[in-house]
Amino acid sequence: MTVERFSGQESLLWHMERPDTPMHTLKVAVLDTAARGRPLTLDDLRRVVPEYLGLVPRATQRVVSVPGFGGRPFWVDDEEFDIDCHLDESRIPDTSRTSLDAAFARLAEAQLDRSRPLWAMTLVHGLAGGQQAIVVRVHHAVCDGLAALNTFLATTSGTPGSVAHGCRRADPIATDPRELRREALRDSGRMLRGTAALCRELVRSRGRARAFEQRSALPPRLNAARTSFNTPSGAERVCASYAIDLADLRHIARAGGTTLNGVLHAVVAGAMREELLTRGEPVTAPVVATFGVSADPKSKRRWGNAVAACSVYLHTQTADPRQRLLATALSCSSAVEFRRRLGFDCTERLSTYTARAAANLRPILADRMPRIVNNITTANVAGPDHRRWLGDVAVVEWISFAVAIAPADVNLTAYSYDGRLSIGLVATPESMPDPARFVARLGSAVGELMSAVRGHTYA
Repeated sequence: MTVERFSGQESLLWHMERPDTPMHTLKVAVLDTAARGRPLTLDDLRRVVPEYLGLVPRATQRVVSVPGFGGRPFWVDDEEFDIDCHLDESRIPDTSRTSLDAAFARLAEAQLDRSRPLWAMTLVHGLAGGQQAIVVRVHHAVCDGLAALNTFLATTSGTPGSVAHGCRRADPIATDPRELRREALRDSGRMLRGTAALCRELVRSRGRARAFEQRSALPPRLNAARTSFNTPSGAERVCASYAIDLADLRHIARAGGTTLNGVLHAVVAGAMREELLTRGEPVTAPVVATFGVSADPKSKRRWGNAVAACSVYLHTQTADPRQRLLATALSCSSAVEFRRRLGFDCTERLSTYTARAAANLRPILADRMPRIVNNITTANVAGPDHRRWLGDVAVVEWISFAVAIAPADVNLTAYSYDGRLSIGLVATPESMPDPARFVARLGSAVGELMSAVRGHTYA
């Protein structure tokens, strides 16, 4: 029997789940079946999906905890795996984007069965133009954004009419509870012996942090002032999807001498500034965003989490969009460099010791702390430049919605796909009463930046 225990990050994401905090993400493929001549059915999914389950072993593994060692559970093969427990379908009441986003929100609230493999697939009918959507709910402990993208690429083709090579699951291996306990004991011994080395690495990491030259461009830890984006909230979720022309963002990046990530966060800063002003809140100081930096952006892995968080200033206090772009982009580039200087191993090793405690402290402190880590959570993943296909079915949109976790329960995920930057916003209604209005502000912020950089070069 192959025994595989949760990593530290996986454990943290697993334990953070509460009745009011679902920890699954949504991966959405909007499909055009016109070339096929008929829509997809649930029977089609029931027939095709098993052909690809072997690409991601987690798709047929469940979670088992060993009594006394529940801080980090194990992944084990589900010997009773049943595809029908993971497939369903629904229909939206009308073809509007508002109805589709509302369907996403209900799926964002619907927690996965923790006794089964941590994913589910919903076929959504009734989209505009006869399109359909496949919505995969997958627990964040299973995969991060890069792993999800790699799975999408592995199960689709870049050529119309072409089908990606499948990979059926291997025969399940029986689990021996005694072996799980023995491995938990061995792993606990390794952790105990590694404590001193971890402490030394933490000291070295702190020294590297103090020596970082651009530290002034980064927010101090736990120094973000609360805004209405951080309102105490419950279990209800809201979603909004949006798309931005990637060519516009690239033009702004070239003119500003910065990265697409810097431009995206300047766009978010512009939208947040207008939203806060509309809500009657002061914009006298920057807000703070947190995003993950991938340990290996070129990795082809299809499961697991290999990111470390960094926080940046969004200069919402700056009225001039050109200066807001430059200052926000500088913070973003500095944060990525800072994270790479610190490395990733220490973060992962530390989380193996602290995952459950940190997850248990979050709901206690989330609404009580006067200062917080961040006001908004973001992600930015580079996807394919060209359209992908499922045989003769075109994937016309690829959207991701992450998790809304208090106190920063407004979460914006961006994937580049087929010439556009697809935005998925998930939040609580308390922190984001009008999500459609907010994502529309992103478009306005892009227009503002396009006007601001016209005729200017800042590099």
